[in-house]
Amino acid sequence: MSGYSYTTISIDTGQQPKIGVSIHPDEHAEVTYYPARNDGSRAFIRLAQAGANVHICIPDQAQVTGTHVAFARKLFHAAAAFLADCERLNTTGTGTAGATSKADQAGEQLDQGAA
Repeated sequence: MSGYSYTTISIDTGQQPKIGVSIHPDEHAEVTYYPARNDGSRAFIRLAQAGANVHICIPDQAQVTGTHVAFARKLFHAAAAFLADCERLNTTGTGTAGATSKADQAGEQLDQGAA
């Protein structure tokens, strides 16, 4: 499996610039969760692949609102649907079956942490 990432920047006259980051993971891809701690550090998720890093984080802990919780739920449901598709494609032979990757191991660590 060969992974890659790329960034696109689109600037149209009179419009806000649009920046997109695409990550197509391989066995070197990483997904890491860093929990909020009592020292005031923020909880965040780090996605890393081929030199691209994407961080999804909460604001200052005292500023977390229902909007942030709703966003986290949407992220959770999207990740669960993505996982279901990947598992379906892997078991039906549509995808490429392979050895356990770092991404698989990270997912297993998150699963174990949630148990």
